[in-house]
Amino acid sequence: MKHLFIFIALLAINLRASEQPNIVLILVDDFGRETIGALGGESYQTPNIDALAEDGMSFEICYATPMCSPTRNMLLSGKYNFRNYTTWGEYRFDEEPTIADTLSHAGYETAVTGKWHLGGWEDKPFGPTRAGFHHYATFNYPEQLEEDDLGIGNFFWNTHLWRDGERDRLGEIYSSAAFRDFSLEFIAKQAESDKPFFLYYPMILAHRPFTPTDLSEATGVDHRGRTGDKSNFPEMVTYIDNTVGAIRKVLKESGQADNTLLIFTADNGTDNVSDAKELRSMWQGQELKGGKYVPTEMGANVPLFAVWPSVISPGSTYRKPVDFTDFHKTFTILAGATEPASLDGHDLSPVFDGTGDSTREYAYTWGVHQYSSRKYKTPIEFKSELLHILRDERWKYESNNTLYDLNEGWPQGEPLPRGTHKEVRERFRAALRELRQSEPKLW
Repeated sequence: MKHLFIFIALLAINLRASEQPNIVLILVDDFGRETIGALGGESYQTPNIDALAEDGMSFEICYATPMCSPTRNMLLSGKYNFRNYTTWGEYRFDEEPTIADTLSHAGYETAVTGKWHLGGWEDKPFGPTRAGFHHYATFNYPEQLEEDDLGIGNFFWNTHLWRDGERDRLGEIYSSAAFRDFSLEFIAKQAESDKPFFLYYPMILAHRPFTPTDLSEATGVDHRGRTGDKSNFPEMVTYIDNTVGAIRKVLKESGQADNTLLIFTADNGTDNVSDAKELRSMWQGQELKGGKYVPTEMGANVPLFAVWPSVISPGSTYRKPVDFTDFHKTFTILAGATEPASLDGHDLSPVFDGTGDSTREYAYTWGVHQYSSRKYKTPIEFKSELLHILRDERWKYESNNTLYDLNEGWPQGEPLPRGTHKEVRERFRAALRELRQSEPKLW
């Protein structure tokens, strides 16, 4: 009888695991909506990304922040930055459980590869492990910047690599090839396991420096340090697109595609300074520069596609707002996991399966209209200068009482005259007041 009980308990565990979807979250770096053909981009070929729209769901409104580190903090914690983000490139591991923490406690095997940029390298266990990831392949971001300055390597060539606690040097191996291969190996290996998996893949592409990839047989010897050229940007876009295709291929070939939710998004808009200062892309007949640093529709409203063959209807579109806090909440519910306290996100599972909408009324972001990262790095020092922003399907409201009607001009248009649409402004003002008065609040 004892053995029977053990058998039944193990069977129950295996049945539950089989019902939990695998989750692959691809976060591209500095990659605005104008780069993608399916979203109206005209300058680059993105067939594999476009196929995400054909095979899954496209989202018209997905708010991140206009800068990378706070976006990653918001994504993994499921909370708004004013609750827990104080220092650039650092995560409060002891205070804020991550998506990986939540899913690992629910029986998931977890991995991260690519750009970490959340700190935790002072001592072992290093940041990714402290954040709930069982496996990782990434680099120490501040250390890599120092190596950039010394001309030793950069994010792409001769990059140093930390892989599950061991440090190595990639040499002539292109870093994005190493990160891609790590992700493919992890996915393929999980096909042999009864456990569901979570793969978080924050690509380093298409961050500066704009260097050649290994598609052009470059070795990186002449492409170390921080200097690049915008002429290499299209090749980087192609590499991103090829990587998406490779991930979908291994999911299909390993028999895991139908039970895998694949999310593709970006941390903020395309860069527009240094190598990218003269970069321009065509989008729906308009020539645009990148939107990074500023909380505009090309800076904070990032691409988002979701593919889940057994659940999401192909070619569907969701037009109501979502933001980056929604991922933690949604993945928790899909996994049947225990939800951490005080998440700001809303559940997207009824959106995925077509049974309903999210309960979210507004997407939120914050920032300043300056092409600089300075005020994003230490927001407490500049809290009186920061704008807090809400967006619904039509209107966008900034905390300085600026209002945009996005039906009248997109990607952003001009602010409406002061004194107009008083009822709309008051509705947004009240909603923003309620959000900003809620606790906890650090700035």
